[in-house]
Amino acid sequence: MTGLSFDERGIDTGKDLIPWTDLRSVGIRTTSAGPWAEDLFWMFLFRGGLLEIPGAAMTEAHLAVLQTQLEGIDNGKIIRAMGSAEDRVFRVWHENAEQAGWNDARSRARFVALIQRLGGDAEAAGSSFERLSAAWGERARRYHNHEHLAECLHQLDLARSPSASADGVELALWFHDGVYVAGAADNEEASSKLLLDESGRLQLDRGTVERAQALVRGTAHSAPTAELGPEAELVLDIDLSILGSDPLRFLEYEYAIEEEFENVPRLKFEIGRGRFLASLLARPSIFRTHFFHERYEAVAREQLTALLESRRYRAFRLARWLTRPLRRESVPIRPRS
Repeated sequence: MTGLSFDERGIDTGKDLIPWTDLRSVGIRTTSAGPWAEDLFWMFLFRGGLLEIPGAAMTEAHLAVLQTQLEGIDNGKIIRAMGSAEDRVFRVWHENAEQAGWNDARSRARFVALIQRLGGDAEAAGSSFERLSAAWGERARRYHNHEHLAECLHQLDLARSPSASADGVELALWFHDGVYVAGAADNEEASSKLLLDESGRLQLDRGTVERAQALVRGTAHSAPTAELGPEAELVLDIDLSILGSDPLRFLEYEYAIEEEFENVPRLKFEIGRGRFLASLLARPSIFRTHFFHERYEAVAREQLTALLESRRYRAFRLARWLTRPLRRESVPIRPRS
């Protein structure tokens, strides 16, 4: 890509200058087309559109400027992307990376402060945090990991809920995927049990724990809307907020879920996941709270619709068409003349 340059002003394509302040997120798209064709592309999502650059055009000097200008860029994801030979998207930076990203020291301090506010044992909170962090960091997790947890906590901060209920919601968020095995039917129940086990060590109030356990179990997304209270609605909206994230993160999420289900046959996964995504679109509203509905509903619907209409879900669309209920219409029989 001739004329491409990176400096303290931004990205100069030779035709346009994209200031760093206009960037929303940066990603890497990989394909299975290699090794004889270009199979890696850098993606720069900015307020005016999307710039995609072939990997071959990204020099070490360009990457060095990115490292300097984009605080919080995820080097681990860059390394993973460089080794990918499959169709994937990796979001390696976004405009809230510093505030919403996972940081061990900051996350530990936040968890300990939460336990203190709830009247628990702050000293025991350190060891509980270590166990929780290890669970969220299991290697098999590609989406339900530290980044997802950090994003959930950031969304809670954005929602600015009243502090009394926010602490119970936050406790549930810390544990809501504490146990996660892709496809398992009892993840939420097991995570609720993990919360109960840790609460004994943390010396938390039993009533607070039971309410948080109910919120954790509710993340199975199976309870009728009429049975949900405001705290449960908030937890569910936070858990689904990924659907309204920027397009690079949304696509990364889609591919990451597929990776977590790598032991499930591709066709079975596509049809099952298609049904789940279609069920979200079939709701009168994906999000239940005013804050999340206003912030993410339109974007989430647009992205889910485009995804289900893409080539990726053509088997799901065919299966749905083949199993549709047939309309039976009575046809009047005209007598022969």
